[in-house]
Amino acid sequence: MKRISKFLSLLMVAAMLSMLIPVSAMAAGVDVSEQESGNELGLVLVTTEVADPETVLTEEIVVGTETASAPATEEIIVPADNGLETKVVSEQPVVSTIETETIETQAATYLCLTQNGVIIDVLDTNIGSDYAYDAAANELTLNDFIGEKLDVKSAAVPFKLVLLGTNSIITDNGFAVKVEGDMNASGTGTLIAEGQATPDIMGGGINVIGNLVIDSGTYDIAAAGYANSSSAVGILAGDNAEVMTMGNLTINGGNIDVTAYNSDFAGAFGLFAFGDLVVNGGTIDVFTDSPTSYSRGIGAYDKLIFNGGYTIVESIADHGDAGALFSYNKIIINNGILDLCTSGAIAKALVAEGSIDISAIYGDVNRDAACLYLEPLSNQTFKKHHASSANPRTGVDPSTSETAVAGTVLFMLIGLVLAVSKRGAQA
Repeated sequence: MKRISKFLSLLMVAAMLSMLIPVSAMAAGVDVSEQESGNELGLVLVTTEVADPETVLTEEIVVGTETASAPATEEIIVPADNGLETKVVSEQPVVSTIETETIETQAATYLCLTQNGVIIDVLDTNIGSDYAYDAAANELTLNDFIGEKLDVKSAAVPFKLVLLGTNSIITDNGFAVKVEGDMNASGTGTLIAEGQATPDIMGGGINVIGNLVIDSGTYDIAAAGYANSSSAVGILAGDNAEVMTMGNLTINGGNIDVTAYNSDFAGAFGLFAFGDLVVNGGTIDVFTDSPTSYSRGIGAYDKLIFNGGYTIVESIADHGDAGALFSYNKIIINNGILDLCTSGAIAKALVAEGSIDISAIYGDVNRDAACLYLEPLSNQTFKKHHASSANPRTGVDPSTSETAVAGTVLFMLIGLVLAVSKRGAQA
């Protein structure tokens, strides 16, 4: 019986083993088939990206040149939880290449000085006896330079002009200084810039086809136009040669002296911006004369704004239209001292197609006057009495200051008499 029971036990174990083998085989078959179908995409991605990084870069270049390459890009992005694929997606070498190219394009793309009829390629020869160019800062320093032209193209960052000594740039063809791009001007020196309009182009001292900011320096500017010439403009921001190019002019400091004359119909303009013109500080003295046309001192296509500084403008048009300040939008005077005078067939100190907004600190202002002297009332506190101007003193009432001075003197005399009388009583 024991042998039979052992035999039966062996049979049962064998039967159980025979039953377990197909079950495990079936289970293994299901798992393998599911893994092959579910992970086929992941295996392909891992194989192409990990085994051969150069192949990955080659594939990405191809993707960049093909329009219908979204599936390839999606294949890289889909398995976001795969650490290996994440390393391939973050392509630091490509980013660093872009940054390097950006740094290399900070300098001007064209920068030439004309001296004694010879064009100097400043990008090729960075340093001369009277100039120096810092390509990393995109900064040109002039030191006692004498020449006929400064031409610049700078699209990446503002071109910087630094003045040392006395520099002279004079031309009879267009603008003495012409910059395509933004420009910042500063320094302790002087720039004499004179230009002449031609039948084809405007002419004058400085033309920045972009935004111009003047922080410091001394500028002696002259613009001339004659028979059949275009407009004569001292300093111009923006352009309207073929299409209008907007440009703002901002004056934060410096001494700017501008003279513009044009005998023909195109007119004479001192400072003009095809955008906003903002005066925050500095000293500006503008004289314009166009006998039979438009004579305009300081103007803007958009807003003309004064926040400070000392500005003197005289515009003459004997048989034409004279305006000291003008805007195709609005004039805003918040602060600063302005001495404005015009004369001609039509003459007004303030000309604007929009509104003329003047701060209340100037008092009552006659906006239709041909000449105006505007000085904030608040600036008279603890200052010497301002000498009377030939212009109507619309901004400051002289009688107020004179009364105040007289009152102060009277009180001082009374106090002196009382002090003397007290001393006499004590004696």
